[in-house]
Amino acid sequence: MQTQFFDTQTGHWPKAIDWTEAVLGTLLAATASTLTTTDLELSNRYFAELVAFYFGQHSMDLKGQAYDDIMWVVLNWIEAVKTIDHRAGVLPPGSWTGSEWKGTFAARAFEFYQLAQRGWDEQMCDGGMFWSPDPVSPYKNAITNELYISTSIAMYLHHPNPARNETYLWNAIRAHEWLKASNMTDNSGLYTDGYHIKNWRNGGNKCDERDEMVYTYNQGVILSALRGLADSTENDEYIIEGLQLVDAVLMSEGSTGELVFDGVLTEKCDPSGYCSQDSQTFKGIFMHHLTTFCRPLPHGIGISSATTRTHRISCTRYKNFIERSASSALKTRNKSGVMGMWWGVPAGLVTSKDANHDTRPPGTLDISNMCAFTFTVEQCEAAQRGRRRLRGDLNDRGQGRSVESHSGGLAALRAVLELERGDIQLDTNQPHNTLWVMGLSKSLGLELMEFMVVCAAMWLLVRVWGSKGDPEENDVDGEDKDGLPPPPKLIDVDV
Repeated sequence: MQTQFFDTQTGHWPKAIDWTEAVLGTLLAATASTLTTTDLELSNRYFAELVAFYFGQHSMDLKGQAYDDIMWVVLNWIEAVKTIDHRAGVLPPGSWTGSEWKGTFAARAFEFYQLAQRGWDEQMCDGGMFWSPDPVSPYKNAITNELYISTSIAMYLHHPNPARNETYLWNAIRAHEWLKASNMTDNSGLYTDGYHIKNWRNGGNKCDERDEMVYTYNQGVILSALRGLADSTENDEYIIEGLQLVDAVLMSEGSTGELVFDGVLTEKCDPSGYCSQDSQTFKGIFMHHLTTFCRPLPHGIGISSATTRTHRISCTRYKNFIERSASSALKTRNKSGVMGMWWGVPAGLVTSKDANHDTRPPGTLDISNMCAFTFTVEQCEAAQRGRRRLRGDLNDRGQGRSVESHSGGLAALRAVLELERGDIQLDTNQPHNTLWVMGLSKSLGLELMEFMVVCAAMWLLVRVWGSKGDPEENDVDGEDKDGLPPPPKLIDVDV
């Protein structure tokens, strides 16, 4: 990904947009952390590119954008601070950790957090964050409020100047209480997109018009917020709330608004190929924040042993879903090694019986994909594609493969590695040669097989981040640029 999409001269991803670059920066920092103890040379390279991105980020432009865009920047540089702290904690004395950049990264996180705080409002809906400073259409949505909770608790836990500033903790607790009381979840327990204030021009101040669309990232960002709140307050309820939300995602398959299809994480726009550049980032965001939520709970804190065990067993169960999603994402790689958006179909496939699968809640405005409820999914895809005629497979429809779609698969791969590294699947009360998941044992042979799968994922993560080639070169003959066999030969398709 870095070799193919990242421009070292300008220090950013030229084909990304401002806020998705902040997400890419977050994933870059997190991957540098993951690789610290397994491939230090590559970790150092990614950290150096993270420094380059600090200077290449369009920070001045971002300061004038929507509050959610601003808070992705906060998460980006707090993740970088966490990476420095991790490197300092695991590397031998005298090793380069990047600590000289900690103050610089923290300062940008602080600057953008101060800008974001302006979005909190008590006049409409009795609290909550506005999505944007633009007064034309007031909107209090899930993602902006989730980001405010997540950034607040992240600043409390990880920002060094000053450490453990309780103002951040108070902001996180207050915002979470508002979100939980806002009736932002649907009957399945999934977060909808948000609330409009119907009669605001005539003095109305109630959140009374809910957009029923559900997106994967609306179920993801809150997970890291809940985990941070649990770590900070030692309150079991935050862990239980997070587990209930992940279970709601996994159980959504087959229902209106489903976010899982055939056991794989799926955005509503995936099957029909009408995902916007924004939405191509959503699944990777979900995977990143689920990974944070499922870190093993440390011993000796106030979380009860029963909740700790439930968290461990549940995250073991999620691991199967994550591995299936990551494996499916890898199968979407084209000849240049770029992963596609719809993880449900392998590279080279040009038709699918599920290509028009549509589970949008009736009457919803899919604002993230510019897809009105009056449009068919074919019309939505055509709008994303514009006049471009396609040469490629099902993942080349609409926006096609991109750095954003590629990053989603990367986040799923990293999730597999992080969950395995945390030994979440091991019950220490059982014999060392047996894995126990929900009371079912696996043989040592299967344990070794899982270990081999994880090693393969590690190798692929390194290769996928550094894959070479032109991302738009979808029909070259011969081997994959990574030396892997090419997918089936593509044929022309005009969709």
